[in-house]
Amino acid sequence: MGENWETGLGYKLALGVAVATILISLLDMLHAPIFMRETASTKAQVLGQDVVNLLLGVPATLYTVNLSRKGSLKARTALIGLMAYFAYTFLSYSILFKLNDGFLLYTAGFGLSLYATLLNIAGLDMEGLRIVASPSVRKWTPIVMAFILLIVVVLWTPDIAYYYSTGEHPARIIEEGVHTLAIHFQDLSIAAPLALLTAWLIRKDEKMGYVLAPVILVKALSIALAVLGMITVMHSSGTPAAIGEIMVFVIGALVIESYSMRFYKGIEMRVD
Repeated sequence: MGENWETGLGYKLALGVAVATILISLLDMLHAPIFMRETASTKAQVLGQDVVNLLLGVPATLYTVNLSRKGSLKARTALIGLMAYFAYTFLSYSILFKLNDGFLLYTAGFGLSLYATLLNIAGLDMEGLRIVASPSVRKWTPIVMAFILLIVVVLWTPDIAYYYSTGEHPARIIEEGVHTLAIHFQDLSIAAPLALLTAWLIRKDEKMGYVLAPVILVKALSIALAVLGMITVMHSSGTPAAIGEIMVFVIGALVIESYSMRFYKGIEMRVD
């Protein structure tokens, strides 16, 4: 697989994301005043996610970049999923927090990861790409996409229904001191439609569906692990999450992790 300019630049941007993630995580952890205007719950969530980003996200990015450069298309799709996760993460950092010293780093992290995602997809040779998927992958991937969609619906419908039925802000907004349901917006406008599109494409046996599926699986698994990191730090800091949300993310992480391994074992990718 040749390294065209989109691919080459996409890899460089991915390395930039790794550097930005290290800087952001260390800044958040070591610069005490950065979250002085946030609630204890928000601070605990961010620090939990920073730990996961630093200890799992950065090594995974470096590993998948290395394998991708050696020609592994599976690693390339996993890398795209990681970049999509970081874009999602740093977008939320940029819009959720009150203005702080990390603003420019959050902005840089979002920009780098967004364009790393787009360029690594654009650099794929879709005409020459050959994909062989097992019957199990063709059958179960749309179901798992529906499961991811179900998680989004189960998590965020109560807050939205409460607002539209009462006209009052949900407790989440009041407790966390935010101005809107930003994560709900991201999931319902980006993650949910992309999961539906992927399921539809795989039902039609389209190659792009098999490219997007691991992207969504890796992104969803990364988010689930990050949330488990948040929950751990929240619990240790005395601001525990609701037990219902904990169970949803634990079950989600187990299902997505298990199926991700099954997906990669059941698919072959090559470029002729």
